Amino acid sequence: MIALRALGWDDEWAREAAAHDPSWTPARVAIEHRGAYDVISEAGSFVAEIPGRAYREAAAKDKRSLPSVGDWVLVSGADASVASGSSAIVRAVLPRRGLLVRAAAGEKTAPQPLAANVDLGFVVTSANKDLSPRRLERYLAFVRGGGARPIIVLNKIDLVEDPMQQVRAIEAAAPGIPIAMTSAARGEASSLLALVTSGVTAVLCGSSGVGKSTLVNALAAAATPTQSIKSDTDRGRHTTARRELFVLPGGGVVIDTPGMRELALWDDADEHDAFDDIEALAAQCKFADCRHDREPGCAVRDKIDPPRLAAFRKLAAESSTGAERRDGAAKRTARVAAKALRKRVQEKDKP
Repeated sequence: MIALRALGWDDEWAREAAAHDPSWTPARVAIEHRGAYDVISEAGSFVAEIPGRAYREAAAKDKRSLPSVGDWVLVSGADASVASGSSAIVRAVLPRRGLLVRAAAGEKTAPQPLAANVDLGFVVTSANKDLSPRRLERYLAFVRGGGARPIIVLNKIDLVEDPMQQVRAIEAAAPGIPIAMTSAARGEASSLLALVTSGVTAVLCGSSGVGKSTLVNALAAAATPTQSIKSDTDRGRHTTARRELFVLPGGGVVIDTPGMRELALWDDADEHDAFDDIEALAAQCKFADCRHDREPGCAVRDKIDPPRLAAFRKLAAESSTGAERRDGAAKRTARVAAKALRKRVQEKDKP
């Protein structure tokens, strides 16, 4: 039996649950399927479903209203589901304390939730030539936007002679962010295990092949398939195909996520979340709307490394463009809904 508090349950969650039917069972979402979820409760692990119509309506409205990995849900029929293998029913999703969201891949602008209620965001990068300071800045904005505290994990230190060179590059791109060095292949992940104590939720995120699944193996002794590094590119192979929550032997949970070849930020993230140093200097600029380009009296331009400042500008421009696209998508959705409503009213008025 797993104690709920080891999964992150606390008195605040209990108060939220008390507002609902007392016969419903609290559980945490471990794996997300289409309309169904693998969940964990004190009764055990089982499948919980959302009735078809409710699922379709929630998905059409906003996918963020559906349960995501890491969410706390209330279900009915938990005991019967554990005993018989049948499905329980999701009755409520408890209010979130944070949600990691990215823009879904493709032409349509839509949010794609990745993990909910996360305390620590382990941004994993490899110490070999896959290291990219600019990519780290993007992931830091993503993690902080989702309400988690970021920690950079420099993995595969066994592949380089002097990992301190990479540490210095990371410190220049992410000043003040803690850095943990690991070698998942050698099972060296104790620095992370010490952080994910009972009741703490951590998520592993990063690009494909940086060793996230191997780190999960080291942390939770989970049977997660891993693959060897590609010799031609010096990068790991993409392995994880879904988001999954693992319970650690000493309590606490870690969420593994698929590698993202490109991370497009959603509106919950802000470019300032990864550039604290620029934001602090910007308060001293002569103009409040300074773009830190050619404006007179800029306090940023001459004090920030040019590649880092260029990355800030790029992320700010992307954020602005994304907001415009989302506004356009919302307006199109509203027009389609209004047209459908008019059609139904016209059909109803026909003799």
